[in-house]
Amino acid sequence: MQSIKFVMILLAASIDFTVYAQQPTTQEQVDIKSYALYEKGSWKELLQYGKASAKEGQDFLLLRLRMAYAAFMLGNYSEAISQYDHVLKQDGENATAHYYKFLCRTYLSQSELAGAEIKYLSKEAIEELKLKKVAFTRAGTEVSYKITDYATRQNGLYAAVHAGLQLGWNVTMFQSVALFNQTISEPKFIYVTDNNNIAINQKQYYNRTTINLNNKWQVKLAYHYLHTPFNNYSYNNHVGLVGIKYTDAYYDVQADAIVSRLTDTTRQQYDATLGLYPLGNLNLYFLSTGSLRTYNGSAFNLKQVVGFKVMKYTWLEFNGTFGKFTNLAENDALYIFNAVDRNTIKAGTTLYVNPSQHIILHAGYTFEQREIYKSSILFNQHSITGGLTWKM
Repeated sequence: MQSIKFVMILLAASIDFTVYAQQPTTQEQVDIKSYALYEKGSWKELLQYGKASAKEGQDFLLLRLRMAYAAFMLGNYSEAISQYDHVLKQDGENATAHYYKFLCRTYLSQSELAGAEIKYLSKEAIEELKLKKVAFTRAGTEVSYKITDYATRQNGLYAAVHAGLQLGWNVTMFQSVALFNQTISEPKFIYVTDNNNIAINQKQYYNRTTINLNNKWQVKLAYHYLHTPFNNYSYNNHVGLVGIKYTDAYYDVQADAIVSRLTDTTRQQYDATLGLYPLGNLNLYFLSTGSLRTYNGSAFNLKQVVGFKVMKYTWLEFNGTFGKFTNLAENDALYIFNAVDRNTIKAGTTLYVNPSQHIILHAGYTFEQREIYKSSILFNQHSITGGLTWKM
């Protein structure tokens, strides 16, 4: 009898232990442990624990704030944005969430969209960040020397200066003035005077205005004017772009419609762009743009950009544009490839160095293979580019 009682006692104890072990973790327990991890600075463990707790139903504002800050401290700005968005679903005017979302957007090179968070910040935070509602935000220059290997196409030079303006927390403007010089010989231009010595001194003006509709959606409006002389001929070229962009935590998508009047011919181009930030920062990023042009039939081009951080303050970027093209607009119509010769290959690489919060330096190389105007003759062009941007 005593042995039976002993077995029953053990069985009862095991049942009690099982019931106790299966009891769900309470919000108070999650709060205590997540705060302890926060105090210790155990950011990775805190983020993992917070996600597991939220998945089990223990999801509350303080936990999300701690998880977001942990992701921020780990340099995963996309994850931090995602967690702060959970906070803002519960408290739409939470100043802490908006403050760190502003920083995350800035560190992801999304400074224009970061402006959507500023209206929720305190006066002290705005002063601390040295933000101004109307201000110059950046100025810079870019120079590209283009070397060709064909006698009838002399070397070219592209030079530009640009400036950024803040016109309100949700409106920014980027402007550029550029010159392109090259001398070519083209006997097929029978109506051009002295067609063996055509001096192309192209002057350009570009303006892009970006408007934040909210903290995810933007509208882009761009205009590019190019004055292109061909000795006794002169063309006034106009390019207009209307685009809409959606930016989430780890990706963004943009759709553009571009209408242009180039060399007295109306053309259309439609772009779709996808940006990916798989690590939640700029340590690795991808940018893919598909372009459909409808003049004289249809043509499709794909531009692929891959960038990654190679060391502190230094990034390397590779790009390639696939498919033949002429009169192609790239980078929100900032660059217009309106040369008389068609591109068959275009690829390059750019090194970016950010030695201080104010200075961005870049140097790059681009290889282009082109077809001589209305022929099957190929030649190569090598572009060496350098630039400097000063951020206010």
